[in-house]
Amino acid sequence: MTVAPGHRVQVNPRRLEASGNNGRDAMTVYVVEIKGRAVAVFNIDKAAEAEDLIRDPTFLDDLMVLQTGGLPLWDGVAEICVRHAHPEEDAKWRASRSKAVRDGNIDDHNDEMWLAFLVSLTDPDRRLLR
Repeated sequence: MTVAPGHRVQVNPRRLEASGNNGRDAMTVYVVEIKGRAVAVFNIDKAAEAEDLIRDPTFLDDLMVLQTGGLPLWDGVAEICVRHAHPEEDAKWRASRSKAVRDGNIDDHNDEMWLAFLVSLTDPDRRLLR
C-alpha cells in the first residue's frame, strides 16, 4: 500500500513484537499512537494487518480531519506507531464494542474490525452552529 507524499508513517516491528503476541494469528487488540499518545484502539487478526491500517491513506486522512481539543489528531508529519493494547486500553475497546452490540450497530458474532477512539473527539462543524 502506498502512502501519499508528505505522510510519514513508521512501523517499528520490534516495538510491535516486544509489546505482545509476536504476530500470531489470534484476534488481537492494537493501539494507534501519535507522539506517544494513544489515540485509537482496534482489533484485527494479524500484526501485518494492523500495520497496513496505519498506512491506509483513508485512515491517515481521517486522522488529519478528526480533532481533539480543536486540533487534528495527526499533523501529517509526526510518527504514527502501532502496538498491542495495554489491559486498560483493551478494556476500553471491549466496552465500546459491547455498547455497539447492545445498540445494534454490530452483530455480536461479527469478527470485523471495531475501532474506538481513546481521546475525546471534537466536531469542527458543531462549533460553526453556535
